[in-house]
Parts: sequence; C-alpha cells; structure tokens
Amino acid sequence: MRFKMTGAAAAASLLASMAPAVAQAPMAMGDWSGFYIGANVGAGTQNTNFSYNPAIPGGPAGALTTTSGNFNHEGPFGGGTLGYNWQFGPGWVWGLEGDIDGDGNRGYSTCVPTTTAHCSLANNWVGTVRGRLGWLAMPNAMLFVTGGAAFGDIKTTAPGPTNNDTTNVGWTAGAGLEYMFAPQWSVKLEYRHTDLGSASTAIPAAVTGGVATSAKVDWTTDSALLGFNFHFNNPPPPPPAPMAMPAPPPAAPKVFIVFFDWDKDVVTPEGQQIIQQAADAYRSGAPVQLQVTGYTDRSGSPGYNQRLSERRANNVARALAALGVPKNEMVVSGRGENDNRVPTAPGVREPQNRRVEIVAP
Repeated sequence: MRFKMTGAAAAASLLASMAPAVAQAPMAMGDWSGFYIGANVGAGTQNTNFSYNPAIPGGPAGALTTTSGNFNHEGPFGGGTLGYNWQFGPGWVWGLEGDIDGDGNRGYSTCVPTTTAHCSLANNWVGTVRGRLGWLAMPNAMLFVTGGAAFGDIKTTAPGPTNNDTTNVGWTAGAGLEYMFAPQWSVKLEYRHTDLGSASTAIPAAVTGGVATSAKVDWTTDSALLGFNFHFNNPPPPPPAPMAMPAPPPAAPKVFIVFFDWDKDVVTPEGQQIIQQAADAYRSGAPVQLQVTGYTDRSGSPGYNQRLSERRANNVARALAALGVPKNEMVVSGRGENDNRVPTAPGVREPQNRRVEIVAP
C-alpha cells in the first residue's frame, strides 16, 4: 500500500492538537452511562492495489502477463450514531455503538494496459456495529478503543461497460478521544481502519484485445471523523441552594421582680429601684403591653392572699404610671398564693413568693 495523507495521519494530528486543550479544560461533570445519539463527519483515503484474473496481454510481442494496478480512492462521509454506555468503577466505560454514513469515496484508474480505458471504484455508504472500551483520563475525558463489524456497498465499473454493485461485510477497528464539554454533551475525535473485503468487475475481451478477465480490488480505508453526541443520562444535580438563615429566635421577655415584706403591699425602696428599671426599659423600646401580676406566699387564707396580691399589683402599676408608663399599656392582676416561685407547704412564709412580676413581652 502507498499512502498520501491517510486518515490515520490526520487523526493522529488532530488528537495531538486536542490533548493540551483537554488537559487544561474545566471539568463538566456528567454521567457516561446510558443511551446517546449523535452525528459525525469525516474523510477517508487509501491507495489500493488491484489484479486481473486471468492475465491480459500487456508484455512484449503481446505475450500474456499477470497485470496489476492501483486505485487512489478518497472522499468525505457523514452520518449518525447511536450507542449505549455502562460506566463501572471510578474510571472505566464499556459500550456498544453503531453508525451509518453516506460515503463519498471514489477512485479511478487506467485499468487496461496499452489502452486509456478507465475503471472506477465507489463506496456510497458504510455502517458499523462495534464495542467500545474507554478509560476516563479525567471525569469528563475518555480515551477509548473500538472494534467490530463493518458493512457497505462497493460499486465497480469497467470498460465495456460492465458494472458490479455488491454489499460487503468486513471489520473495523480504531481508537479515539471523547470529551464531555457540557452536561449531556460530548465531542469525539476518532481514527478507524475499515476492511470491506474485495470486489470484482468483468472486463470483456473486446476491451482487452481478446482475453475476457476481471479486475479484483481489495477495499480498505483509513479515516478520521469528528462527532458530537447527546447523552440521555441524568444531568448532574444543580449545586445545593445556599441554606436560608434561620429566623432569629424571638427575644426573651424581660421580667422585673419586686419583692414585698410579709403581709405588706407597700413598695420598698429596693422595689422602687426595680420599678424604675422596668419603666426605663419600657421607654427605650417599642411600645408593649406590660403584664403586672401580684403574688403572695402561702401563709394566710387563700381569699386574703388573693386580695393582698391584687393590692400589691395595683401599687406597682401606680408607681409605673408615675414614671411615665401609660395605664392603658398595663394589664394588672393578682394570683394570690398560686404559681409559687418556691413551692412550699401551706402556712410557710417564703420571701421569694411575696412578689409582683413586671413582664415586658
């Protein structure tokens, strides 16, 4: 075989040019598993020998000789791809892929010695069914090898004219690089060698000078292709939304406690200082309704203690009003000997229970 610029050389050149970009590109996270569909374009080229059987005249004095020649066939192709991947382990992908392409591979040659008669060779379509094994050099970049069955038409034409159009089954193998540049989207660059076997066309005796023969051509090609695939796998989940800051807890109510002497409802100097603090807190904040509640200890009868708690609460409310707290902003009540601050038995004089609580919600 004699090559011009083969598909293998073109693919190697493109792979080398893509390597630095893949190494520097940011990762587009995605899952390789699942179905995908795509499209590809490319070109193939090859210089292939052909031979005659039986030989035709071509030597000195018209002697019969074995004669051969060659076809330079080349051209573009393009089509679609369908495949499925299974990703296993952290870095391996196994898949099945098929494609079908319209092909523009054409070749012409002077195929009869001592004449200018031309033979032509054409391939209009080619398809493959292949396995693929890939290694994830990065989560979004896969190096792979591929191989399987190939099938396509080979059309030969010789002077006469005679035509032969066959569908051949052969094999294909190659390697490439696929890069997932966005969730569910990838681009691939691939080299493939394809062998569709051989095809023959008859050349009548009138053309060769008396010997009917046939020209046999072995069809192989090296090609480079560029493809884009859409993957039907689930896209990576979006990054979690920033957590909302919890609402600040409500401010704890402010409680001011005014203590009383036993069996008394008169505010003491110490109690007046507490009332002053409560009035200052009220004036420094937003308007709230103060809860002013009186209590007693458990010495004395419940009825007496109820009336005593109410007198204590009213005396504290009057002191607050004198310091600027509006009366309509206070709820004044007495609880008697209920809700003891320090639980005691009946009849016990407990100072902590003789109180008025000023609560600012």
